[in-house]
Amino acid sequence: MTLHHKHQARRLRCGGREQQEAKVAVEATVGTSVDREELLRRARELVPALRERARATEEGCKVPEESVREIVAAGLVRAGTPRRFGGYDVEFETVHEMTMELARACASTAWCFQLWALHCYWMGFWPLEAQEEVFADGPDMLSASVQLSVSCDYERTPGGYRLSGRGRFASGSDPSQWLFALGVGAEGPLQFLVPRAHFAVLDGTWDVAGLCGSGSKDVVVQDAFIPSHRAIRPAPPIDFAPEGPLPYDQHRQRRYSVPLSAIQGWDFPAVAIGAAQGAYDEIVRRMHGTKGSVRAADSPVIQAQIAQSAVELDVARTLLHRDLEDSQSKGERGETLAPVDYARYMANKSYAHELAVGVVNRMYALGGGRSLSRNDPLQRAHRDAHATAHPGTIGQFPMASQPYGRCLLGLDPREVNFWTGPALG
Repeated sequence: MTLHHKHQARRLRCGGREQQEAKVAVEATVGTSVDREELLRRARELVPALRERARATEEGCKVPEESVREIVAAGLVRAGTPRRFGGYDVEFETVHEMTMELARACASTAWCFQLWALHCYWMGFWPLEAQEEVFADGPDMLSASVQLSVSCDYERTPGGYRLSGRGRFASGSDPSQWLFALGVGAEGPLQFLVPRAHFAVLDGTWDVAGLCGSGSKDVVVQDAFIPSHRAIRPAPPIDFAPEGPLPYDQHRQRRYSVPLSAIQGWDFPAVAIGAAQGAYDEIVRRMHGTKGSVRAADSPVIQAQIAQSAVELDVARTLLHRDLEDSQSKGERGETLAPVDYARYMANKSYAHELAVGVVNRMYALGGGRSLSRNDPLQRAHRDAHATAHPGTIGQFPMASQPYGRCLLGLDPREVNFWTGPALG
């Protein structure tokens, strides 16, 4: 048993308070032999409880402490953690599959889980000293990420930087022990890794229509010293090129054989696909339950809508699985991804997302007046799926597909004419 697995309790900081986490089950904390099927089984086991708490999650504007504890105890987050630090030796695709399972019940919780696991994966690209520091307390590192867009000030000091700033949309920040903070200053954009002692989560800054329970609140960093090993220069967002040397030799895992930008971005459609599947399942369940001489299920129009939705969900999942396999297989063979690969992945992510949102819209309409109720899962899925479309360009297919269209027409995909930020962010 490694040092990481000897921690039977971990401090989760929620709303400025520290809560001692309950002892986790031995089978969830020891060893790295858990496979994909076992992780998916654990994710499915959480669905009933997450569904029961879905409204409370929204009203509390964050993932409830019970849900955080259950996700950590099930070992789901460490599916993103590098194996050398106690993570499970599974494909990163498994994280997306678990996200889709959780989103059937609560998209807000799934959104946060996906980011927690994705950030663990991201850590594998940082300097080894930073990785060792972050995973010193075990493989279940919870972290949020933010762009210090409201304000940012950093300056170089001996051994590192002094950082102050404020940013919005820090999803899952309440229980997070670390913060990835992107700031722009005299040296251009830098990504800083900030421990919980040096950032504050501002309650009352997340009052929204969708993904209400994601707790994507404002965070503030005040005059924090960030050592040099916890500050890196990010790649430009639309350069369709590797960010630097890949850490495959360090981790010996397939996910690290390709640049980060080839894999990230599927978190948006994964949550939307899961929410759409939950809405689809709910409508089919209701249709099966109807009785009488005139049943909605007997309508040829409804039958066609149900079939169309099932096909679209299959297509969305297929795009996700195929692109992740394609990128990592090329990485394993030592091939360098071409600009057209990055452009196609971006277009496919956006199209999968568009298909999922379309399914939710269709199911919401089929729900009739009942779906207007605050207690009805269809209205929540409808709001949440649309909320996943707002960050960045993934939720806007005409923009996200532009680089791929340029490639197909023999043009440079980097010379795109769209803004990647939110309309009113």
